[in-house]
Amino acid sequence: KAARRRDWDRAAGDSARVLFQGLSLLKGTALKMAQQLSLEMDLLPETACRELAKAYHRVPPINRALVRRVVHDALGRPPESVFEHLDLTAFAAASLGQVHRARDREGTELAVKIQYPGIARTIDSDMALLRQALRPIIKGEQLQPMLAEISARLHEEVDYFHEADNLEWFARNLDIQGVRVPGLQPELSAGTVLTTTLMPGQPLDIWLEGRPDARAIDHIAQTLHQIFITGLYDLNVVHADPNPGNFIIADDLTVGLVDFGCIKRLDPVFVEQYRRLARAGFRGDFQEHYEAMAAMGFMPDHLAPAVLEEIRSVADTFGRWFGRMAATERFDFGVQSEYIAQGKAAMARFHHLRRHLNIDPDFLFLDRTRYGLLRLFEQMRARVCFRNQYEWDY
Repeated sequence: KAARRRDWDRAAGDSARVLFQGLSLLKGTALKMAQQLSLEMDLLPETACRELAKAYHRVPPINRALVRRVVHDALGRPPESVFEHLDLTAFAAASLGQVHRARDREGTELAVKIQYPGIARTIDSDMALLRQALRPIIKGEQLQPMLAEISARLHEEVDYFHEADNLEWFARNLDIQGVRVPGLQPELSAGTVLTTTLMPGQPLDIWLEGRPDARAIDHIAQTLHQIFITGLYDLNVVHADPNPGNFIIADDLTVGLVDFGCIKRLDPVFVEQYRRLARAGFRGDFQEHYEAMAAMGFMPDHLAPAVLEEIRSVADTFGRWFGRMAATERFDFGVQSEYIAQGKAAMARFHHLRRHLNIDPDFLFLDRTRYGLLRLFEQMRARVCFRNQYEWDY
């Protein structure tokens, strides 16, 4: 069995390598797909994830002439008549495009996000290619909902007017000490160009390469958790792309939140149902946890007793796993090095049962975002307090 697993893992890595090479030629949506798939550690074997994760750092740049053309077409004027200065070489990758440093006539430092030309027209064809390429790696019942979610998010992310609205909404409503949101420059933005004030600092993954001390790492991780919790419960909105490149860490340890193309707005009734589920997990009340799942409509009528028993077992496992985060004042991801792996094993059982369950797509979206943050905390080896006023009984 172990030998078969190694052979399948090796074959999956080879398939992912070929897939990545093909996606690299397509740029744009295909690379964004690879980036999102690299987060799906619970569906892909490790070798496949390693290959797909390379997409984070291999986004091929738009050439300088094309940058000028995109800006001219979007804003109606050549770059030199719009900006005091625009660096035609990108300094960062972005959702379906790249980011350039610029300066306006008043001397304000800017970040200009430029969308890959024609990217919106390629989404559906690239999704078809991806579906075909992933069939040997991922089971069909797991593949379809995952790709449907990726497709929906991609269609949102090519609409920079929509992202501009999201950015302004967060700037008005997200009030957390130590968290910064860039300022939109509407007169310098359009459907394929989005201009904001430049966030000082380094992306989280680059900042970590500088080997900050443990206290600084814990502080940043706690801030990221606060962004998620406050958005979910106070605003019923989640910044749903826990990519380390979307968190800009300044020298004073404030966090700049960027890239507002992937935002999820949630119904308040759903949020209250989720709160009940989370509180039950933190309290270790497995009966309440199971009843909260039932209240959210997870279990359809007329399931066989054996299936219900397996669902109950998985629910108890998840509740126990989730509750461990609040068992101590601070959960230490460096010490609890097996924690994410145990969650991954529980998710494998959950995916096996998905054909029997009615799962709200909003739950999948929220669960994926929160789990993505936990994986970031694991990579950071951070200590995080999960006891919060929304989910913990003080």
